[in-house]
Amino acid sequence: MSHDLVVRNGTVVTPEHGTFRADVAADGDRISAIAAPNTLSGDDEVDATGKYVLPGAIDPHTHHSIYRGMEADAESESRSDLVGGVTTIGNYFRRAGAYLEIMDDYFAEAEANYYHDYFFSLGLLSFEHVEEIPDIVSELGITSFKWYMNYKNSARQKFGVDCDMHDDFGDAFIRTLAEQEVPTTLGYHSENVEITNALAGGNVYLTSEEESSGPTDEGYEVMVEEFPGYAETQSMVAGASLAKLHGYDDSFYAVHISSGKTADELAALRAAGYRHWGETCTHYLCLTTDECDERMKVNPPVRSQADQDTLWKRVADGTISCIGTDHCANLTEDKLGEGIRDSQLGFPSSATMLPLLLSEGVNAGRITLERAVEVTSTNTAKAWNLYPKKGTIRVGADADLVVVDLDETKTVTADLLQGGADYSIYEGRAVTGWPTHTVVRGRVAFAEGEIVGEKGFGTHIDRPI
Repeated sequence: MSHDLVVRNGTVVTPEHGTFRADVAADGDRISAIAAPNTLSGDDEVDATGKYVLPGAIDPHTHHSIYRGMEADAESESRSDLVGGVTTIGNYFRRAGAYLEIMDDYFAEAEANYYHDYFFSLGLLSFEHVEEIPDIVSELGITSFKWYMNYKNSARQKFGVDCDMHDDFGDAFIRTLAEQEVPTTLGYHSENVEITNALAGGNVYLTSEEESSGPTDEGYEVMVEEFPGYAETQSMVAGASLAKLHGYDDSFYAVHISSGKTADELAALRAAGYRHWGETCTHYLCLTTDECDERMKVNPPVRSQADQDTLWKRVADGTISCIGTDHCANLTEDKLGEGIRDSQLGFPSSATMLPLLLSEGVNAGRITLERAVEVTSTNTAKAWNLYPKKGTIRVGADADLVVVDLDETKTVTADLLQGGADYSIYEGRAVTGWPTHTVVRGRVAFAEGEIVGEKGFGTHIDRPI
């Protein structure tokens, strides 16, 4: 019997079944067979001898269409993702209007341009959005949402909504999610804005003319001073507590944890019986404040070496469940302002997520390869209600695979990553551990440095699965 595709004689890595040499076959979109090495044949074959075969990486935390249009981001960023072994992304998407009225156009632009699969997580900005939740789930196939604590008190001016996003809004938000008959997920941006706004001398999330007017020539450390780790920690604990009171803590997902204190409190909550998810990002694991300039402006900011060390510890011990990137596509001329205050938030990084985890995590001895697969794929699929369609190598799952050479070293450049941005915050960094092939739903989409997939092959993952 010949299969459509066989990835032959690689070392398969799955947290559920361990690590073993095998052939993996796909017919159509799905994995159809797993067998002893060199026993299967296919119309298309990838020789994975001496390499590792992982489930495709999932970046659950991107912001496509935030600076450019959906059409441009879907095409360029999904193409770039294939270089780094990412086969699915979650796009945090926020707009002020009724989602049932505006999403069709965005779906159309996305479906025509993504190289890999994707799902939307909608940022809710008003009580009207909360009322839409049941219909969003049933009609749009979207079951994940985001509560932006950083926009408390500024949503009216920033988005034109009739809501201050206080805790009464959040309470209604979580209660409504908990009432749904299907699994949902709430991504939670932890930030106490009363603290951060006071330290910044004004509400930093209002429109530009209302922003604090501090000097523009300060260094990156001003970000850390004005967005301290404890403001994140306090907010995470408060949000997790509200979710638990509504029986929703197993679907509460704390995004982009940057502070070691937050990770430690997450561990304490777990020990107390909380069941929520925690995510950190590669920039918090691979950079420190001392290495950062305007290119690395992001909220929350990159912190100290001590914070980084604690985050790695919490990734290794299971406290932090998932890795994301907070990816945005922007150009240097737009990103960089006159100083740190005047520079754009966010930067591109999905394509470096898996390679950095392999290089700085696995090859540096901080985590096992199995743990790297958990936090970049399997746990993420479970947290966002994609499993076992995504995040695993088993018969019947989508044939999303990445073949990795753990010994291959490449120097990061924007050209290497083939995305829409003309820079990388890891520019010039030697990274060891790269994909040689990326397979999306049974089709080879990236092979030995070349994009060979089809624009528009990716599709929205309707949930529940």
